[in-house]
Amino acid sequence: MNAIQTAFSSARFNRLMFWVGGGILAAGVVLLVFTLVGGSDKTRFGPDKDFKPALPAQSRPLKNAQGVTVKTFWQLDPQVRSTIRIFIATAVARKHLGASWDVVAPSVKAGYTYEHWKNADALPIIPYPVENVDHAQYYLDYALTREILIDVGLSAKHELKLRPTTFQVGLSLIGAGAHPQWLVDYWMPRWTPPLPAN
Repeated sequence: MNAIQTAFSSARFNRLMFWVGGGILAAGVVLLVFTLVGGSDKTRFGPDKDFKPALPAQSRPLKNAQGVTVKTFWQLDPQVRSTIRIFIATAVARKHLGASWDVVAPSVKAGYTYEHWKNADALPIIPYPVENVDHAQYYLDYALTREILIDVGLSAKHELKLRPTTFQVGLSLIGAGAHPQWLVDYWMPRWTPPLPAN
């Protein structure tokens, strides 16, 4: 074994290389963080050193008719809560489908006429045999100026032997001008589709 091989295989050399490698890694991490955070380079944001990034307009928290920032389902305006209730009691429960036409976003009912929708055997909405829409449980995920997402806990009649299931319902603010409407544009099981109970 020559002197170079002996040096590379020594414990002292390996410890030294470990610390050198660790130092290089730490320097790289610091450089990466400094680059991502921006450091003292103000040129990326202009000369204003008090720059504060603003969220896009559609990402602002929603306020209800009373001017209160909506943080719970029950703080949503009554017409929004009514839209969700009508959607669940009709399109989801597959009853009186015509009544759901006015609460569903155009993107969901694309390709349908009102007549076809109200008599359809299949809709682009996952059904669930809701026992009583008044017993649904609601949890607000978020409410923004253009989008709302809510968890809805539903249960079916006991004799159907279906597990209670949590769905997510999403609404978007559709239309411009004086009368935009909150309409349902998303409906999916929160975790898994409803399965028969054992």
